[in-house]
Amino acid sequence: LYRGGLIDMIIQVMDKWVGRVRARLLYVSVGSGAIMSALSGAGIADTALLGSTLYPEMERRGYDKKLSYGTIMEAGLLATIIPPSGLAVLVGSMAEISIGKLLLAGVGPGILMVVVYVLYINARVLLNPKLAPISGGATVPLTEKLLSTFKLTPLAIVIFMVMGFIILGITTPSEAAATGALSSAVVLVIYRRFKLSIIRDALRDALRLAGMIFLIISASAGMSQMLALSGATREFISMLATLSVAPILIMVAMQFSVFLLGLFMDQVSIMMVSIPIFIPVVDLMGFDPILFWMLFLVNMSIGGITPPFGLILFALKSAVPSAKISDLYKAAMPYVILDLMIMGIIMMFPKIATGLPTLLFD
Repeated sequence: LYRGGLIDMIIQVMDKWVGRVRARLLYVSVGSGAIMSALSGAGIADTALLGSTLYPEMERRGYDKKLSYGTIMEAGLLATIIPPSGLAVLVGSMAEISIGKLLLAGVGPGILMVVVYVLYINARVLLNPKLAPISGGATVPLTEKLLSTFKLTPLAIVIFMVMGFIILGITTPSEAAATGALSSAVVLVIYRRFKLSIIRDALRDALRLAGMIFLIISASAGMSQMLALSGATREFISMLATLSVAPILIMVAMQFSVFLLGLFMDQVSIMMVSIPIFIPVVDLMGFDPILFWMLFLVNMSIGGITPPFGLILFALKSAVPSAKISDLYKAAMPYVILDLMIMGIIMMFPKIATGLPTLLFD
């Protein structure tokens, strides 16, 4: 889908729906990021695409650069949460829980994140209109909006043949990846953009990604065995079992440790280090595994933008070479605070994450 150039179509449709409002391109970023996340779980790629496509226009129109950087990065990070999240599949595999349930658990938090980001942008530009201009062409008639949206309906084939097949029990998550790849090729044929060069490039990228994931899983399994044989896991569990504090505080402490790791490690490395240790603790404390690992994923998304080693920061830097890394750090901080607030909301109202999986699977 990326190689076929369909991302520009998504951005154009979102642009028509947002219309002539202040901070229009910021809202387009969030909306486009959400749609792109539902098609692909590649947050770094989404960030790079949004940055290279939308930021030049933001800069030309005089948008505040820090607000623009932060919004684009968070729009890309939605791919960590919204299904079919690649990281969710990896976490589900390593934590040995239902991948289908974990993917569905991302729907509620994903919607919550979009709403919170939109409200934040709206509040910022209301308090300081200089942060973003009123932009956009003439008002687009509703019929044209609906027509442009209708042109995107073939993309629903991809969503259905991935998430729909999992929910209906037609395929396993692994098989749904294959049907998703097939449906992507079908969509390119429908849009008359199918080329053998696209398939070649996509296969090359997929092989690189698959090789990396297999190495991660094998290394994680090896680390689990080492921890078990050394007794480190047993001692860690024993220490937690003797703590006279509420289980919720232990959950907060575990999530806080992931947040700290996110300051110095990439998301994949965090998973390798923490998941083997956390699995027995989650079982011991009786935490809802879907809730815990969804909070873990939100936490991982935060790690993507926390300085100094957030990968999303460098993805945007590569897409916008003129951006100073210090400005990217500053732009990320308000959204880090928002994401921590979102984690708190999910902990207070766990049904946001667990409601849909329970409804469809139990």
